[in-house]
Amino acid sequence: MNLSSFAQRTLSTLILGPLLLGAIFLLEGAQFSLLLGALLAPAAWEWARLAGQEQRGDRLLYVAALLLLFYFSRWLPLELLLWAALVWWGGALYWLQGYPQRHRWLFAVPARYLAGVVVLIPAWRALEVLHQQPDGGSLLLFLLLLIWGADIGAYLVGVRFGRRKLAPNVSPGKSLEGVAGGMMAALAVAATGYAVLSTPGVALSMLLFSVVLIVIFSIVGDLVESAYKRNVGVKDSGQLIPGHGGILDRVDSLTAAAPLYLMLLMMVGWIKLG
Repeated sequence: MNLSSFAQRTLSTLILGPLLLGAIFLLEGAQFSLLLGALLAPAAWEWARLAGQEQRGDRLLYVAALLLLFYFSRWLPLELLLWAALVWWGGALYWLQGYPQRHRWLFAVPARYLAGVVVLIPAWRALEVLHQQPDGGSLLLFLLLLIWGADIGAYLVGVRFGRRKLAPNVSPGKSLEGVAGGMMAALAVAATGYAVLSTPGVALSMLLFSVVLIVIFSIVGDLVESAYKRNVGVKDSGQLIPGHGGILDRVDSLTAAAPLYLMLLMMVGWIKLG
């Protein structure tokens, strides 16, 4: 029996959602790091495809290289990784505006492989550090709820009211109205969390401003992956998750949002390292 795309997406979500939440709250530090490594491998495999690499051997080498980089990133200054990611995603706000006519060097072979490193390693390291905090499970869940809320809000508003295209050369389906809907949904999630949970030392205005930045970065993460997919002429990064595509299709927003989220938490003093 063939399932429709919507049915596949629903079934995958019902299965993977509880597994993800269980991993966040039940796995301990080393176990969660191993899980991140297990997820990084297919993500790196998919990025090698977006880099234009079709040879299995070369893609495996790229996977091995990123896994080693993820392991050795623990000995690099965390701030260096986070700033590298923030510079990349901030720059993407600029170069996406000229896609595909300008900034073609970003899609040359060396740059494509390097982009995968900057996209994946800081994000995976940020997720690892977040989970290691005393309230790491709650911090990760809040980030996911922000991104999920923004995605759902953008989809519902975009489908109903979307008229003005956000980035037609990159992702024709996204609209400015959808962005507004996603932003409002994420702000509602943040305001609800602020009212329910104890947030010492953080003003609501600061929280909402941070959420706006996180949502903007999450959108950029989505658009960057779309640009690389469009560059090689594929719809999805992979077929690992039925109805959803590949790992990168599910975490593209998270790769941009996670480093910024961790940086903001460090700036307000919620997370202190060393």
